[in-house]
Amino acid sequence: MSTKGEQKTAIFGRILATLLCTAALIGCSTDMPRTNVLTANGGDTVTVMDFSEPLSLNPISPGWYHRTFKRHGPMEISQVERDGKAAIRLKTQDSASMLYRMVDISIDDYPNLTWQWLIEQGINANFDEMTSEGDDHPARFFLGFRDAEGEERHLEIVWGNDVLKAGDWKHLSYFFGQKSFPHFVANGGRKNEGKWFSEEVDLAELYSELWGDAKGVKLIEVALFCDTDQTDASSIAYFADVQLQKR
Repeated sequence: MSTKGEQKTAIFGRILATLLCTAALIGCSTDMPRTNVLTANGGDTVTVMDFSEPLSLNPISPGWYHRTFKRHGPMEISQVERDGKAAIRLKTQDSASMLYRMVDISIDDYPNLTWQWLIEQGINANFDEMTSEGDDHPARFFLGFRDAEGEERHLEIVWGNDVLKAGDWKHLSYFFGQKSFPHFVANGGRKNEGKWFSEEVDLAELYSELWGDAKGVKLIEVALFCDTDQTDASSIAYFADVQLQKR
């Protein structure tokens, strides 16, 4: 049986790992190759992630990037058909990683991010998802933006666990409370597991709420992110039909 001191050390280690991971994520754009970047072709819809076609992971398909972390193994990635729908299946077991699609698309022109997702196994852990030590979600989008002056900002769209529900915000502090990382909750809850949901989020609206006028802002990266590295839990999520659409 672990002592209280050992438990406190473990919790502190989780919090420190979360803070370091958050800082690394926010500063990671320049570390990743931006080749075969997806751009808009003038149509009403841009397909960002289409899993009806094979996606190579080794080597990674052009325009994609799989970001892994040193302290934990990566999520398990497989392409499947679920309920007649071509999808990607992301499974974690005390693990985390991020599957990026490199894009360069104006959210003036294409503000609406749409997708479908299904949570087969949510996170069952005795941790507060509002804290750094409980900051695990069975499904997330990690989104990177660049404004007209070249400044980059990031946010996440997540599936809430037990507390967070659709429309909520979660802000986690880092750099000793000097900065805050935003998470917008698009859906969540154990009662909603096992069902496909179609979602639509106005990225320009979210950006404006956080940082002001979104005019001239481009979306530069979209990542699927599943993690249970803080809570030592497990999860299974499916994503399909990730698109950007005109208003």
